Amino acid sequence: MQIAQRSGVTITDGLPVFVEVEGHHAPTPFMVTPETLPGTPFSIAVVDAARLVGAPHADLHVHDDHDELYLVATPGLRFTVETEDDAIELRSPATISIPAGVKHRLICHEVEGDHCPFLGILVEKGTLPA
Repeated sequence: MQIAQRSGVTITDGLPVFVEVEGHHAPTPFMVTPETLPGTPFSIAVVDAARLVGAPHADLHVHDDHDELYLVATPGLRFTVETEDDAIELRSPATISIPAGVKHRLICHEVEGDHCPFLGILVEKGTLPA
């Protein structure tokens, strides 16, 4: 990864960076973190849901210090957001807000097309509306 400033903009290349996230079965590819864009108060992972069809990519897990926002803008993904108390089946496009302290995971059932990127955005606890 390399960070440069030029013409008043900050550029980070050599992405993604892979981060071990508790409960996930493999390191998570992040495009934005406080390290990749110094001073940024959030992190953004980008995952291709087409590669996750058929098996959860994580166990039920919790972020105690961060709220999480799933943003699935690409149409054609059928998926479930599972918590300890519920399983919510959805079709994209959709946005899901998960408060800190809520055990959760995303399960992808089917994708129309070869790719379906979605964002997992971690922000400071209490940032997202309850």
